[in-house]
Amino acid sequence: MLVEALEDLKESVLRVRVTDTVGGCKTWCGTEWRCHKYDLIPVSQKVWQYLLAVQSPQERIRLVNDVTLYEQIQNISVNDLVWYHSGPANKRIKELAFVRYIGPVQQLGPGHYFGLELLKKPESLQTSLLAKEYFTSTHWSAAAIFAPVNNILPHKETNSVAGIDKTLFLKNNTGTDYVNDKKKSVLDSTPAVLLEQFTLFDDNKNNNQESVNILKDCHQAGKSDLENDVNNYKAIDHMLFKCGNGEKNETKKFNRIENKGDLMIGSNVKVLLDSDIHYGIIRWIGTPPGTSPGKLIAAVELDKGHPLGTDGTYKDIRYFHCRPFRAIFTDIEHCSQYENLDERSALINNDKFGNMESSVIAGIVRPISVKGDLESICGKYRGIQGHHNSCYLDATLFSMFTFTSVFDNLLFRPPNEKDCPQYEEVQRVLREEIVNPLRKNMFVRADRVMKLRTLLEKLSSVSGLTSEEKDPEEFLTSLVAQILNAEPFLKLSSGQDAYHYQLFVEKDDHLNLPTVQQLLEQSFLTSNIRLKEVPSCLIIQMPRFGKSFKMYQKIQPTLLLDVTDIIEDSPRQCTVCGKLAEFECKKCYGQCGVGLESIAFCLQCLEKVHRHERRTNHEPKKLNVPMEFTILQEHCPVPRLYLELSAVVCIETSHYVSFVKCGPGSEAPWCFFDSMADRKGEQNGYNIPEMVPCPDFPYWLSEEGGNYLTELTDDRHLPEHAKRLLCDAYMCMYQSPDVMMYK
Repeated sequence: MLVEALEDLKESVLRVRVTDTVGGCKTWCGTEWRCHKYDLIPVSQKVWQYLLAVQSPQERIRLVNDVTLYEQIQNISVNDLVWYHSGPANKRIKELAFVRYIGPVQQLGPGHYFGLELLKKPESLQTSLLAKEYFTSTHWSAAAIFAPVNNILPHKETNSVAGIDKTLFLKNNTGTDYVNDKKKSVLDSTPAVLLEQFTLFDDNKNNNQESVNILKDCHQAGKSDLENDVNNYKAIDHMLFKCGNGEKNETKKFNRIENKGDLMIGSNVKVLLDSDIHYGIIRWIGTPPGTSPGKLIAAVELDKGHPLGTDGTYKDIRYFHCRPFRAIFTDIEHCSQYENLDERSALINNDKFGNMESSVIAGIVRPISVKGDLESICGKYRGIQGHHNSCYLDATLFSMFTFTSVFDNLLFRPPNEKDCPQYEEVQRVLREEIVNPLRKNMFVRADRVMKLRTLLEKLSSVSGLTSEEKDPEEFLTSLVAQILNAEPFLKLSSGQDAYHYQLFVEKDDHLNLPTVQQLLEQSFLTSNIRLKEVPSCLIIQMPRFGKSFKMYQKIQPTLLLDVTDIIEDSPRQCTVCGKLAEFECKKCYGQCGVGLESIAFCLQCLEKVHRHERRTNHEPKKLNVPMEFTILQEHCPVPRLYLELSAVVCIETSHYVSFVKCGPGSEAPWCFFDSMADRKGEQNGYNIPEMVPCPDFPYWLSEEGGNYLTELTDDRHLPEHAKRLLCDAYMCMYQSPDVMMYK
């Protein structure tokens, strides 16, 4: 339990007040007791607040009896880098994280918590909405969470500080640390943790009105030495970083220590970061405040940006000036000099791409899934970087792979004898240099995409893929059909196969705002075809010709697409009574309902409807109903088959962008992606991709939004994203969560 010392009663006895007990029991909270000093472990005010948030008494004892860990915990401050670990041993999570907040979180209970910004998001963790009320993420984080002190560790273990007096922890009579005492394993005998701060005892019967500081009597000398050493000691992590927003102190205020090795300011060095070798130039050498005396730290300006880099600052102190994400601070022992310029040149990316990190990532990386707020993954330098008219490809790839796995078969199908010799190379570039980095780091540099474009240009029948403006369907033909030789996504009743479906319809002047549902059913009716099976994905190209002519000024994409009536031999409902349909009559289209559902009838309703003199010349057709469903029709309703909208690719003045759903289910948020949203520099500059949350996306595709759009007379009054979605839709991507599990 945790207690607060109130009075020193001499003879090694204290009067204490119980503050927190095992299991959260409140029975003894606030009561006062007499207790021997050797049954207590004194801790500082800061650590005592941390321990309040720890539920397990064994964990509390472990933390305060680990001398090194105790010292490091006291030194943790906002913007420090730590390890976050949680979960059972067989599913242990261990991730690097920034400390963004330290303090109370009323909603979580008593004690002080650590607000963490995880650099990589484990699959089992999601950003805490509560965390956003207390701190703002500043780096490329994937999750923001709260954690008690027992779930964090300093980023780098350090040697114990010389000369620290370890009398901070009381010992038993044998001189052995209390943690080794047999009482450690007995819950009822767990030593209480003593707060290193004492207040006046406010009982009226108490005549002692003075505060008593036990540590002054028992540990004054040891505590003083410890505080001096701990305050002068701060371990430098392997990579130190903090982008300061306030006024910077200048480095000249601190003494520089001469580097006695071969390395010096201006030396070309290589540094190992995250298992990758990075190249750069040393810009500063010295000992920052808080570093142990004699420890040399090198400030390195990297040749290419790193997500965890800074602009030359560390702990709000500027050591040199450089572009954002380029500076890292590391122990000089981790730097090695090199003279092989060819080695460096081979790995330095050209400035025209902005020199942002874009790693090659092997293996399997699952799609991103977001619930709730999108702010943590949105912003500039998010998505695929555009270059040389690549927007048709950027928008399509982003839509196909970022948040869904429906197209993942393209990434992992083993080669066969029908594939081209370069099949595995194209597949590897797509998977390891584009899709995996996109899912893991939310950024793909343009030169990675250019490698894929170069392969497509060389291997497919489509020319100009590396420089000219193209359409998404040309890219799909080149990559999916010709090179990856994928199985067609659609199987048509006509015997043909297809990778996407082009809507062919006659314009209906009475339709002011057609939906994709209406146009799809009209197109299938006109073409007299059906799908032979429910597809795992359905890519629908809107009815427009070229990049400028549009059949309809606005088209409303359908969020949940009903494909029941376009699947061959699928059970259908009678449009009149709702029972199992046995016939269809195309000439009845729109007369007894809307869409293709209006042409399906059971035998009784078919005869009744066609008694009318205007329908006597109709020629109904008998439907093929599955035998198994005919048997069960009296016991179960006719099922409806649906596909979910996953992305909309749009075009305006030859530039493609996309709206993409950021996870499964109807509640998933939507984002807007533009691979060329901004630009740095002119002719020799580079494009900056951007992701923007679209919280209003479902509204514009709802019935309420449709009513507003129907009454709208001037599209210029639409918000920017709504206008691009409704007026510029080029291609809609749908998926079946059920079918995709089996393909």
